[in-house]
Amino acid sequence: MNILLIILVILGLVVIGAVLLLAQRLRRNRALRLLQLTSQKATDAAAAAAVHQLNQQHLLPALTAPLVSQVAADVWGHGVLVFEYQIAAGDLSTVQLRLLTHQLEQALAKAAQQQQLTAFKANIPVFAVSDIWLLTGQLHFDIAYLRNQATLDYVADMRKLSVEKGTN
Repeated sequence: MNILLIILVILGLVVIGAVLLLAQRLRRNRALRLLQLTSQKATDAAAAAAVHQLNQQHLLPALTAPLVSQVAADVWGHGVLVFEYQIAAGDLSTVQLRLLTHQLEQALAKAAQQQQLTAFKANIPVFAVSDIWLLTGQLHFDIAYLRNQATLDYVADMRKLSVEKGTN
């Protein structure tokens, strides 16, 4: 009888522990999703302003539809705030991408300042273009919102890979 009681108590403690861990994980995932959604909205607004600015400078074609992003970094882990965009490439060439990256980051910095957005650390930009490429007449680019350490680490990893591959 005592052994059965001990087994039931242990089993009860295991179940309670599992429920508490599950509840904690659900709360954490909900908070991360909220962070991701608010960051995506801010990044979308900054990206639209930056693309519009570059269109005014005749560096990018005009948007034919609203700029919409996709979460780009889910496979890298929770909390990475990187969003992928694609627009018509016009007559852009791969040679122009490095310069365009720099101009896009400048336009994003201006948009971030106008939106009063800040990075999570001093002396780093709010946004970074973590990747840019041409594919079937479309310009694809990833914008990282440097709002947390996970995103900063992701951008550093992507730049390291780019240097190693010689695409930087």
